[in-house]
Parts: sequence; structure tokens; C-alpha cells
Amino acid sequence: MELGGSDPFVVMPSADLEQAVSIAVSARMINNGQSCIAAKRFIIHEKIYDEFLKRFVAGVSAIRVGDPMDEKTQLGPLATAAIRDGLDNQVKSSVAAGARVATGGKKLEGEGYFYVPTVLTDIPADAPAAQEELFGPVASVFKAKDLTDAIRIANGTSFGLGASAWTRDAAEQDRFIADIESGLLFINGMVASDPRLPFGGVKNSGFGRELGEFGIHQERTRRRRPGGETIRD
Repeated sequence: MELGGSDPFVVMPSADLEQAVSIAVSARMINNGQSCIAAKRFIIHEKIYDEFLKRFVAGVSAIRVGDPMDEKTQLGPLATAAIRDGLDNQVKSSVAAGARVATGGKKLEGEGYFYVPTVLTDIPADAPAAQEELFGPVASVFKAKDLTDAIRIANGTSFGLGASAWTRDAAEQDRFIADIESGLLFINGMVASDPRLPFGGVKNSGFGRELGEFGIHQERTRRRRPGGETIRD
């Protein structure tokens, strides 16, 4: 059972910054931000934080919002009014708690459930943008002091579905693989679902696995004899 996520996207100084920013925009806005494995919390090392944020905000601000039937459109509406209004309330509550809007931060009036592509910074640890799943085009950006701090922030929610880490340092890659609490972890790549690999989360992101060899074994049906003994088919 998959129950959502608040996937971290960690960027370290050794990363290819241009590539990381480009993928970060796509990873947050995929399916108009309505994806369980979309990157949602962007955790950036303090040495590159300012430059990443400048480029990331520029990329998010440049997204073309409009009719999904128009080939030039890059971001369409959200699925329902409830999703859009709930997202707006999460943003407003986060701002009230102290978060800053770097771009966006509002609904678009008119036909369709549109929300302006948004970037939030300076987010308190207990704000909705830090703790909850934001199911729409809103990115939460955090500054990390070092590798250990980045992992602490990444693990600082009740979710654990997917995660991605951007670094060309082999030792840092090993730390992320060992210490980030997630069912899926991608190094220098966007989190994706692949039928060859088991898919599922940890913590409040659900339980069990689908896809891949492990998913096939887990999906075997279970029956019980009248006496209570379990039979595996």
C-alpha cells in the first residue's frame, strides 16, 4: 500500500549544478506536481544554496501555465478544487508560520483549478511545507550546513517513499544510500517507477512492495484452511 510522500531532493557542492537545477524543476512539476514520487523538499548545501535558489526560482517562474491541450503548456490545472484549495491553505499556513514566498504562492482565478508554480524558503520545521505532502506545484527549499545536516532534514518527516541525492563524491553517495530513510533512493537522477525494480515506501509512506521480483513474491495470494493455517499459492 502506497500512502504518499514528501520526497527529499538533496544537492551537494560536488553536484553538476546546472543538471541538478534542471531536473529539480521537472521533478517537482511532473504531472502538475501531483505525483507521489515527485520531489517536494529541496535540501541544498549552504555553499551552493544561493546559486541553486536563484536558478531554481528562475526555472520555476518561467514555467508556462495554461490549457493542457496546448502543446506549449508546461503546467496544467490540478485535478479538483479540493486539491487546489487544500494546497493553498498549506502554503498560507506555512507563510503564517514564517516561510517566505520566493515566487508564486497563489491560486489563479478563472476556469480550471490552477495554482501558480511556487517556491517557499525559510520554512520552520513544524510548518506544513516541511512536514506534510504538498500535492501540487509547490517546492519547499531548505539550507543544509553539511552532509549530516542534509540527511537530518531529509529524514525529518513521517514520510519515506522516494529520495534523490546529487553528488559526485563516492563517500557522500554511500552515506546517502545507508542513512536516508526511503523505499527508493536515486543518485544523480530523478525518482522514477520502473517495472524491473521493487516499488514502495517506509514509515508513513506505506508498506509492502510491488513491481520487480520482490513485488511478484509479495503479491502471491494467501488462503487459510478452516483451522487457521496459511497456505501460499
